[in-house]
Amino acid sequence: MLKLINIITNNYFLKQKLKVTIPKTPVRRLTDNWQGSTKSGKRILSNPDNTKTIQDFNKFNFIRDLKSEGSIKARSTTRSLVENWINEDYNLRSHEYNSVIMAERISCWSFNYSWFAESGGLDFQRKILNSIALQSKFLELKLDLSNDNLEKIIIIKGILVSKSILYETIDNINQLLTVINQKLEILTNTDGGHISRSPVKQLNLLRHLIEIRSIIAILKNVDADGLHKKTIKMGEFCRSFQMPDEYFSWFHGGSLIQKEIIKQTLNRIGYKNRIFSLAEETGFCRLSNMNSVLFVDIGLNKKTIHNKKASLFGFEFFYKKEKIISNLGEINSKYKNMKNSLSSTAAHSSLNIDDRNNIDLSGRRITRISNIQFGKTKDGNLLDVTHSGYETIFGVHHKRQIYLSNKKNEIRGRDEILNIGNIGSIPKNAYIRFHLYPGIELIKTRSGSIILNHQKGYVWKMSSNNKNISIENTVMFTPNGPKPCKELNIILNLEKIRAYKSISCNWAFELQK
Repeated sequence: MLKLINIITNNYFLKQKLKVTIPKTPVRRLTDNWQGSTKSGKRILSNPDNTKTIQDFNKFNFIRDLKSEGSIKARSTTRSLVENWINEDYNLRSHEYNSVIMAERISCWSFNYSWFAESGGLDFQRKILNSIALQSKFLELKLDLSNDNLEKIIIIKGILVSKSILYETIDNINQLLTVINQKLEILTNTDGGHISRSPVKQLNLLRHLIEIRSIIAILKNVDADGLHKKTIKMGEFCRSFQMPDEYFSWFHGGSLIQKEIIKQTLNRIGYKNRIFSLAEETGFCRLSNMNSVLFVDIGLNKKTIHNKKASLFGFEFFYKKEKIISNLGEINSKYKNMKNSLSSTAAHSSLNIDDRNNIDLSGRRITRISNIQFGKTKDGNLLDVTHSGYETIFGVHHKRQIYLSNKKNEIRGRDEILNIGNIGSIPKNAYIRFHLYPGIELIKTRSGSIILNHQKGYVWKMSSNNKNISIENTVMFTPNGPKPCKELNIILNLEKIRAYKSISCNWAFELQK
C-alpha cells in the first residue's frame, strides 16, 4: 500500500513540474518524411479495438499505415486511438513513458498532426497539444539522465520535433545540435559507417537524422552544417551498401530490412551520393563494373575480439540486377542455435578451416586483419587482404585475393593458407564455399568445372585448379522467406601445410556467351 501511495504521489508532483504554456493551435504545419503500409493500415481498420495486435503501439508509428490507407475511417480511427491513449492517463513512471517510446510517439503525432488532428474538434486538438507539450518537457528532464548515445539523439529529436509545432523558437537548439554531433562522432566512423557494422542500426540512426534535418530546415538562424555533412556521409555509406536489386547487402542483418524502407530513406538523402570502393574503417569493399557488383566483408583493420558474424572475406556477387552468390541470410529467431548457425563462416561465401569459424563468436579468440590492399585500374579491381583468425588454433593465416575485370564478365579469386609457425594442431581441410542464389541450376562437366544456369537465361561457368568440388543442397533465408538453393564447396587438403608453408586454390566465375 505504501509503495502504491508513493507512486501516485511522485506521479502527481512530477506532472505539476511538467506544466508549460500551450498554444491553442500549432505554430507550424510539419510534413512527414515517411510513408506507411496500406496493407497494414487496412489490417488495423479491420479490428481497431484490438491494440495488442499493433506492433509497438505506444510509439504510434502505425499512424503512417492508417494515413497510407487514406480513408475517412482511417482518419477518425487515428483520432480515437490517440484520444483513448491520452485519456488512459498513464503513470509517468510507466513503460509508456520510456524515453525512446515517448520521443517516437510525439514525433509521429507532430509530423502527422495536420492529417488527423486538424479535422477533429477544438477540445481534441487542445488535448493533444497539451500531451505533446507535457511529454516534450518530460524528455528535457530525461535528457540529462540518459547515458546512451543513441537514446540521447532520439530524445533530442522528440524535443525538436514537438517544440517546432508548439513554439516559434526553440531554446538552446544549437546546444542540442552540439550534443547530437558529439554522439555521432562516437556512433559513426569517418567513412560514414555505424560502429556496429550493422546496416539495421545504420539505417535506423540515419532516419532519425533525416527527421531532425527536416525540422532544422524550417527554422531560422540554426547552425546545422555538421549534422548535414554527417547525414550525407551516412547516406553515401547506405547507398554503397545497397545492391543492384535495391536491397541492402545481406551482411550483418541487411536482409532483414525491407526494400521500401531503404528506398524511402535514400530518396530523402538524394541520388547524387558517392559510392565507396573501400570503407576500411567500417570494413567493407565494393568492386564494380558496368554490369557487376561484388561486395566483400573485409573485417575491421584492427583487433577483432568479438563480432556477431564470422563472415570475414565473405562476398556477394550481382550480375545486372540478379544476385548470383550470397550468404545464407538472416532470420528473426529467439533460438540461439539458429542465429549462430547463420552467423557462422560456413553460412557465408568464404573459407573456413575444419569447420571452425574465422571469428570466434564467443569472443575468446582474437582475429587481426592485415595487408588490406585495393587497386582500381582501367582493366579491373583487385582486393588483397589477410586475416589471422586461425593462427592460435592451426598456426596459419588466410589470404584472399579477388579480381573483378572491367573488360570481361568474370571474377577471379585466389585463397591461400600461409603457415606462420608450429602453433596448435595441424589442420586437415579448408572449405571454400559459394552459396548460390535460388533459381540457379548446376551441371558438373567432365572437366570438373560447374555450369550455372540462371533462371533469367544467364549462364556462368565456375572453374578451379582444385577439382575436389562438391555440390550440396542448403536453404537460404531470403526477404521472401526460406528457399532451397545450391552450394559449391571446394575442399582443399591442408595436412602438409607445415612442409609446404603455403597451399593455395584458384577459382573463377565466367559469363558464357
